Amino acid sequence: MSDSDSVKPIVVYVIERHPLDLPQTGPLFRWIRMQEGLQSDLEALIGPFDPQQMSLLVDERPGGPQWKRLLQSLMDEKVRMVVTHLAPLSSAQRQQLIGVCDQMGSMLI
Repeated sequence: MSDSDSVKPIVVYVIERHPLDLPQTGPLFRWIRMQEGLQSDLEALIGPFDPQQMSLLVDERPGGPQWKRLLQSLMDEKVRMVVTHLAPLSSAQRQQLIGVCDQMGSMLI
């Protein structure tokens, strides 16, 4: 998905490499399969959904360009559901995401 594409109502936000991930440990915060199995993993979390209504936003590190795009899309009321793993986010980012989702009426999973 390019930056010019519109963000869809269901957003999955993934951080590719958390700063605590080490070569010895592997991806500590891997919570969803990015290739095969993405749809079935999401259905296990949110139930059946239309894949055409989902955007996958991936940042290499927390707080990258897709994070800003997610927040702007929430503020523009384009997003009704955000699916993410909160642990890789900083405390401030978690509070910001929870607050913006609450204020805009978006579900956070």
